[in-house]
Amino acid sequence: MDRTTTDAAHTLPGTLRRTATVASLTNPDAGVVTPDERAPWGRILTGAEALAARLADLGVEEHGRVALVASNGVPGVEMLFACGMLNVACVPVNTRYTPSEIRHVLADSQADTVVVTPDAELVELTRLATADGVPALRRRVVIGADEPGFVRVDDDHGPPAPFRFAQPHDIALIPYTSGTTAHPRGCPLTHATLVEAGRAVGRTRFRVGPEDVLWDVLPLFHLSFVNPLLAILDAGGTFVTDRRMDAERALHQIRDERVTVAFTCFPTVMDALLAHPEFDACFRGVRLMLNVGPPDTLRAIQSRAPRTIQLTSYGSSEMAGIAATTSPDDPDDIRLGTNGYPLPGVEFTVVDPDTRGPLPTGEPGEILARGTGLFTGYLGGSPHDSATWFASGDLGLVDADGRIHYRGRIKDMVKVGGENVAALEIESVLAGHPAVHTVAVVAAPDPRYTEVPAAFVQLHSGASATAAELQDHCAGTLAKFKIPRHVRFVTQWPMSSTKIRKGPLREQIAAELRGDP
Repeated sequence: MDRTTTDAAHTLPGTLRRTATVASLTNPDAGVVTPDERAPWGRILTGAEALAARLADLGVEEHGRVALVASNGVPGVEMLFACGMLNVACVPVNTRYTPSEIRHVLADSQADTVVVTPDAELVELTRLATADGVPALRRRVVIGADEPGFVRVDDDHGPPAPFRFAQPHDIALIPYTSGTTAHPRGCPLTHATLVEAGRAVGRTRFRVGPEDVLWDVLPLFHLSFVNPLLAILDAGGTFVTDRRMDAERALHQIRDERVTVAFTCFPTVMDALLAHPEFDACFRGVRLMLNVGPPDTLRAIQSRAPRTIQLTSYGSSEMAGIAATTSPDDPDDIRLGTNGYPLPGVEFTVVDPDTRGPLPTGEPGEILARGTGLFTGYLGGSPHDSATWFASGDLGLVDADGRIHYRGRIKDMVKVGGENVAALEIESVLAGHPAVHTVAVVAAPDPRYTEVPAAFVQLHSGASATAAELQDHCAGTLAKFKIPRHVRFVTQWPMSSTKIRKGPLREQIAAELRGDP
C-alpha cells in the first residue's frame, strides 16, 4: 500500500464528550495529575458537566465561541470538555500574549464569553485585555474564585447541562496560529479531527494503553497539549502536567508518577531536563519520548537517553498539531533523520513553490497536505474541505518509502520554541518607530529556542536609534518571545526586482552567530 495515502482503517469518529466518557469507564483510576491535584477521568467528566451547566445558565448558546485563558491543570481541562458538552467552540488563548494581542483574538474569534482559570496573573491579564470592551464579548467568567467584574462558576455537582450532543463535524477548538499575516489567525478544528489525531498518535505511534502515564508540560493553549491529552485519554491512561516548567520539579514528577511517555517536544523543555543532575536517575523509566528538531539535535538527545525510544513529528495547527510521526519500529537513522509517515486521515504531496507543479519523489519543494485530519479553513476565510490541498509554506520532500522530510519554511515565519511568529507582525510594530525607514525580520538560529527573530533595520536619514530602544519599542505591543533578539542596522538591502531578498539576510545573521570569518 502507498503509505502517503489516507489510511481509512480506523474506528468511527468521536467527540470530546464521548472520548472522555469511554475513558472514565475504561480505567476509573486514571485521569489528570498535577503536583496539587489528582482527578480521575470520571471526576473530569462530572466537573465538565457542572461547568457546562453553569455556562448554560449564563446564556452561552450552542455554536457560540468561548475563549479560554487557562493554565495547565484540572480546571482548564474540565472547561475544554465543558465547551464540547455545550457544543460551543473553545478558543484557547496564548497566555504569553500581551493584552492587545489577546484583545485581537477575542475580537477576531467573536467570542461571546471569556473564561479564566483561578490564577491571579491570568485574571489580571484578561481584565486588561477586556478593559475597553471587545465586540461580541458579553461575559467574563472565572472558575472557582471571586473576582470583581467576573462571574464565578464552580465545577461542583449541580443540575446537569442541557443535552447538546455535538456531532463529529461540529467545531470543537479554534487555536490561533501565526502565518504570514500580521496577526494570528484562527484554525477551526472539528471534534472528529481532534479526536482522530489524538487517537492515531496514541494507537499507532505511542501505542499507549490504560497502564501508561504520559507527561506533558507544554501550555494548554497549544495543540502540543491537546493532542497528547486526547491520545492518552483515548487509551484510558493517565495525563501528568504542571502549570510551569521547572526541571527539578518536572523530573521528580516523571519519577514519582512512573511516567512511561514524555511529550517533551521542544528543545527548551528537553534541554532543561538534560542539564539537571538528576536526569539519568529520574528519566530511566520513560520508554518513549517525542522531540522535534534537527537530526543532529535528536541524535544528541538520544545519546543521553539510550534506553528511551525517541520519535519525532511534523505538523501545524492547520493539521491538528501532528500530521506525521516516526514509529517505534523504525531504526535510529529513520526515527531521528526523517519525520515519518503521515497519520491516518492525512495525505502529502510536494510541489514546486513557483510553478506549483508536482515534483518527483525525493525532490524538495513546498509540502501540501489534505484529508480529514486538517482544519476547516481559516476563521473568516474560505472554507477548506478534505479534498483540497493545503499549502503549508514548508520546505520538504517525500522519500521513496513515503516518509516526510521537513527542511524548513518557505513562508515568512519564525518558530520560537515551538511558537509560530509572523515576521510581518514584528515588522509592522518596528515600522511604527519614528526613526525606522525600512525593516525586515528573519529567523536567526538559537541553541535554546531553535529560532529567534532578528531584525534588519534601515533608519531615516539623520535619525538615530539603538537596538535597545527598538526592542523597548516592541515591548509594549509584542509578547516577549516575539521581540527581536538581534537587531542589525543596514544602509542597503539585497533586492530582487521589487522586494527585499530575505535569504541573504538569514545567511548573514546565521554566519555571524556561527562566528564565520
